[in-house]
Amino acid sequence: MLDTRLTEEQQQLRKTVEAFAREVVAPVSYEHDKAKTFPYAVVAQMADMGLFGLPFPEEVGGMGGDYFALCLVLEELGKVDQSVAMTLEAGVSLGAMPVFRFGTTEQQARFLPDLVAGRALGA
Repeated sequence: MLDTRLTEEQQQLRKTVEAFAREVVAPVSYEHDKAKTFPYAVVAQMADMGLFGLPFPEEVGGMGGDYFALCLVLEELGKVDQSVAMTLEAGVSLGAMPVFRFGTTEQQARFLPDLVAGRALGA
């Protein structure tokens, strides 16, 4: 039988992001939607939390997590603001991960540090 319980580390990550979403993202979500503005301050705080580096190994500046951990984070963010969740998902899966998996050594050295740290978003 499959054990579907979260580990202590996964529970802590979920709780941390749940609080962040509730206390930081939710209060500004409506105003950003209404004004059609990008939540730069929220994204900067997500970068400070290391969320853009979550599924990457520590050797490239990541947190050494996995995609399940990223999914937990995306679920909690998405409960209050889908656009913030998608910004993280796109930054990781469409921006940084292709460079990590398929980029040349030179491309990885040039782009990964900022992408994994959340200082840049892939486009």
